[in-house]
Amino acid sequence: MLTILMMSAFFSVTRRLSLEEDPTQPIVDEPNQGSDLVYEPNAYVSWATDNSLGDFQVSLDAGGYIFHNHSDYSHGFFQFSVEQELTESTKLKFFYDFIPDLYLGKNALPQDTQDTQDTQDAHDAIDEHAEHEADERLDNHLLAIHLEQELTEHLMLRGLVRYGARLYNQPFSYRDTQFFTIGPHLEWVITPDIELLVGYHFERGYTDKDDTKQYQDDIGYINHYASAELKIHILPKFTLTAIFDYEHNDYTSQYATDIHYNGNENVYQGELELIYEIDESAALKAGWQHGNRKFSYETHSVRNNNIWVGAEYHF
Repeated sequence: MLTILMMSAFFSVTRRLSLEEDPTQPIVDEPNQGSDLVYEPNAYVSWATDNSLGDFQVSLDAGGYIFHNHSDYSHGFFQFSVEQELTESTKLKFFYDFIPDLYLGKNALPQDTQDTQDTQDAHDAIDEHAEHEADERLDNHLLAIHLEQELTEHLMLRGLVRYGARLYNQPFSYRDTQFFTIGPHLEWVITPDIELLVGYHFERGYTDKDDTKQYQDDIGYINHYASAELKIHILPKFTLTAIFDYEHNDYTSQYATDIHYNGNENVYQGELELIYEIDESAALKAGWQHGNRKFSYETHSVRNNNIWVGAEYHF
């Protein structure tokens, strides 16, 4: 799939703002970076059998975002999943997601508040033009459990529990974060041609206070995320999907000098995608995504647009 985007730094975080992805992926907020072309290769393999409980399936999903001009943002992502049917109406699913060496952007170097002024002056004297920014990267690990229960022929309830770890590179390793997520999803087949998916996540992100104290910089948070997805089969081979996402972050920093202190963030995002099914194994896609995010400590909101065209082939 090929995507045209408006801001490189915001691309992967907006694409992962969904119930099935990682809506709280961190970002370095640097607007006005221009547009780019992004290729989205993806491969999916699975193996299925049955056992005494029911159907059993193992799958591996591997893909990537390859940026044409801003190659630093290119990265791969991998998902390993196991699905076990417990009864005719109940399924248990396990997921492990791994995103290695994810580039977030250039960020200001942390300032050690325990340095004395004399030490700081000495550092400045060594090089008045010392670099004040560095590349911020992380390895992302995510474990998730889904329990799916069919309530009726047209209603399915999913309970979700997640644990994740974001491990940052030096000199940002003091930001290493563990997070826990819980939330329900409800799928409703309104008519044979109209389906609705709604969901809510509550998430808590924790940092190590002993590490953040040194820099008075804490990115710990409490997150509320809600999403609604409406799928309409316009014609037998044409499907329109409309999605609305809302996310609210409250930062939990206790440091009065921290920019995150008493800070929050609001994110609004909408998406439209049209899918044409050529046959059972091939489909064409085209879509548009618009996002708006605003930090309480910034004067302006940031807008992002992604437009994509692509194809899927199953063999």
